[in-house]
Amino acid sequence: MTRNPLYFMIALLIALTSCSDKEDPIIDDEPLLPKPTASFTYEVVDPKDPFTIKFTNTSTNYGATRWSFDDDSTSSEASPTHTFLKTGSFVVKLVTVNDEGFWAQREETVRIVPSELMQLVASPSADGLRMSYETDVNVAKTQWFIRENEQTSHLESEEPDMKLDIPDGQFVNAYVVLTTPKGSVMSMNMLLASLGIVRDLTTLDNEFTVSHENGGGRDAGEGSSKLIDNNITTKWFVGGINDSYFYWQFEYYQPQVVNGYSMTSGNDADDRDPRDWDILGSNDGQNWTVLDSRTNENFSSRRLTRIFSFDNATPYTFYRIHIKARKSSSAFQMSEFRMLKLPTAQ
Repeated sequence: MTRNPLYFMIALLIALTSCSDKEDPIIDDEPLLPKPTASFTYEVVDPKDPFTIKFTNTSTNYGATRWSFDDDSTSSEASPTHTFLKTGSFVVKLVTVNDEGFWAQREETVRIVPSELMQLVASPSADGLRMSYETDVNVAKTQWFIRENEQTSHLESEEPDMKLDIPDGQFVNAYVVLTTPKGSVMSMNMLLASLGIVRDLTTLDNEFTVSHENGGGRDAGEGSSKLIDNNITTKWFVGGINDSYFYWQFEYYQPQVVNGYSMTSGNDADDRDPRDWDILGSNDGQNWTVLDSRTNENFSSRRLTRIFSFDNATPYTFYRIHIKARKSSSAFQMSEFRMLKLPTAQ
């Protein structure tokens, strides 16, 4: 009996297949669990304690959480409550992780702003100036400090208010520190005159321009931006001015009443200090009124801040500071300039 060769081939294939006990591996790169998401909301629970914030986790598909609060503290709770110990901006991060190691992250910025939590109140009288504050925050301790210079301050009062006798034409740098029962701290600086609080308008909604720029540009190490950065350890330097018309200017989006200003001398080379200058005001940038004029002024030491006042009750859009002469140099430098609104008698 003759068998068909095809029969033998099929039988051999079946035999080889049945003799193998190995199976082809099944590769599955897909996660067995859904990937996590990360999201949260936050709120101040008690307006009397704005430093304590409740974070509510609205994430999904997670097994563990990691929180960081941008103040060297962390939490692994699902929805923690956290107390910040100072004012400022804090980038709060939430990381969620599932059991397979997949993770997601969410960031939100929490801002605690002193000016939104407290308001300074100045009450001038024949007996002097009384400073106090208004706040809805629970305060456990109040401290009023007077700045003697950039490095030194002394404690003036630990009462809810502070009383000062400030001679006309003089100014006092001060600040108040409020501490809550949980130890959170907020503070506020103030420049005071005999009639109340001096308002700083230097960076209030305006365009700041200069006639001559530092060779490295506005934002260079000694560029014009350093003139109004509120830091007396930096300075603006311009060389080769000679006899050209040299000025800097503020153009406010809304007209402002300015009746004072401060100048801080540079760190070296007193021959670059301003000697003669005018302060001018305008509402069209073309027609100018001289508001204050100074000649033969002298800065007796380096990084010395002097405050000048003048009579003005008219709001102007433009204010120009025209430096007519330096002490002797063709170059100019100044560490800081501030535009001020001084309190006036009511």
